[in-house]
Amino acid sequence: MKEVNFGIIGCGNVTEVKSGPAFQKIEGANLLTVMRRNEEKLIDYAKRHNVPKYTTDYLELLKDKDIDAVYIATPPNMHHFYTLEAAKYGKAVYVEKPMAMTVAECEEMIQVCKDNNVPLFVAYYRRGQDRFNKVKELIESKDIGEVRSFQYFYTSGIPKTDPNRSWLLSKEVAGGGLLYDIGSHMIDTMIYLFGEVKQATGISCNQSKALNVNDVTSGIIQFKNNIQGSIQLSFNGNEKRDELTIIGSKGSIKLSIMSYDNLSVIKEDKSYEIEFPQPEHVQLPLIKRVVNTLLGKDNYDTSGVYGLRTQEILETFENSTTIKY
Repeated sequence: MKEVNFGIIGCGNVTEVKSGPAFQKIEGANLLTVMRRNEEKLIDYAKRHNVPKYTTDYLELLKDKDIDAVYIATPPNMHHFYTLEAAKYGKAVYVEKPMAMTVAECEEMIQVCKDNNVPLFVAYYRRGQDRFNKVKELIESKDIGEVRSFQYFYTSGIPKTDPNRSWLLSKEVAGGGLLYDIGSHMIDTMIYLFGEVKQATGISCNQSKALNVNDVTSGIIQFKNNIQGSIQLSFNGNEKRDELTIIGSKGSIKLSIMSYDNLSVIKEDKSYEIEFPQPEHVQLPLIKRVVNTLLGKDNYDTSGVYGLRTQEILETFENSTTIKY
């Protein structure tokens, strides 16, 4: 294979800038077809993004022998269905996060992709970005000594309803609401930085009653290397905070996860900041790894298991329970 031809199922807001253009800008990738049920919006999208083929029928896309891989960018309640369908037609899958609505759905997605010998990637795109790879490098090189613990705090106000994105607050469509939408990025980032999880426990509730999903969550994660820390998420506060502190035996690292503030490294002998501008297309670095893996030029994880691990912890937090591995 010299080029990977992609089809997109679901071309909503996330595909406009964050992800969609990447498939046309990465060497070795080509965006061949887009699918959306709303024909008027579909045609508009295809024309604006210069996509040669479009359809309202997902089966037409999946049956196209020229399509090698499918990017599933629908709301979470359809991730499971389209992943299974794509796998049955032998298409590599790049699915938006959170991976699915439930752990059981994630497990079936992994199994069906394995049975059909197709790669499964989950769009936790911070894994591809330079700023998080720099943090991973600092941890692995022991720049701040042995990592002992971490603390993450995120708070925002009660979200205003956007008619085009109201599904984000729907338990039926988005699962755990903002915990699943935003919190999934945070949990996956911890797994990416610190490794395999040993156990996790959490408590969560709908404090404000302004939404039909939980809006406050507190969790603790311990990793198999005995790094442990806390995560505090609040979607009903009166200020905006986004702070991850990684504490080592010889220093600490501070950064945000959802925004692009400077990365701070604090040590006894010196302290400094590193600037990482926000990429124009935030998913492009990860999609590039996906493309190169499909072309045999990289070895990014094709199992989807990291998406399952994040889902397990999301459910653990949401249901105020404990999970051990």
